[in-house]
Amino acid sequence: MVTIPDTVVAIILARGGSKGIPRKNVMEFRGRPLIAWTILQVLEAGIPDVYVSTDDSAIADVAMEYGATVIARPAELAGDASTGDEGILHAINQLGLADDAIVVMPQVTSPLRWAAHITGISQLVASGDFDSAFTANRVDDICVWSLGESPRSVTYDFESRAMRQVRPPMVVENGSVYCTRAGAIRQSGNRLSGRIAVSLMPKWTMPEIDDPEDVQLCEVLMAAYADTLQVDERQGT
Repeated sequence: MVTIPDTVVAIILARGGSKGIPRKNVMEFRGRPLIAWTILQVLEAGIPDVYVSTDDSAIADVAMEYGATVIARPAELAGDASTGDEGILHAINQLGLADDAIVVMPQVTSPLRWAAHITGISQLVASGDFDSAFTANRVDDICVWSLGESPRSVTYDFESRAMRQVRPPMVVENGSVYCTRAGAIRQSGNRLSGRIAVSLMPKWTMPEIDDPEDVQLCEVLMAAYADTLQVDERQGT
């Protein structure tokens, strides 16, 4: 069994405003409020200190119901122009975390994960080899173009189309979980700084809930993978 150091805490950002899906953080998702999945995954990962930073009373009520402690986020840090890093810095300072505290930051809109993914990324930073980390998915076979007056290939050269197997390995930051030491984000103002590690997750974890059409896709994937296979993973099968 993997042991989580006592210095690890989880901070979940969940503001009330949402443009794509109104009240997204507390909408029903597979029988629970969306934020509940992230709180429960953190607790299952062995992190008892779970904090939800929010400006919204309904989100606060749900967070407490599922075992989290609420941090009241000021309105000026919860607007459309506010950054998540500002919210995290406010939370760690409100908590008075020591610089060596490890802060895990799972995103509510990325429920497609196992508790083991949260444990894994926290262990990377707890090892002392890294100052921060992010979860990612391999995208070696995705051909990305930027759109403008003339489309431009970004991840490969369309004029010299190499086989997928010989392209350089590439990952996409999936936004599911971030991790840093409190001192690192205080110094840099960024959740990623210093020696950065990448914690790879399987392909089914890539989608996140930003628009209404994402909800059904994530529900199907949750039913197919997250609800049924996490036990298998813990048993090593």
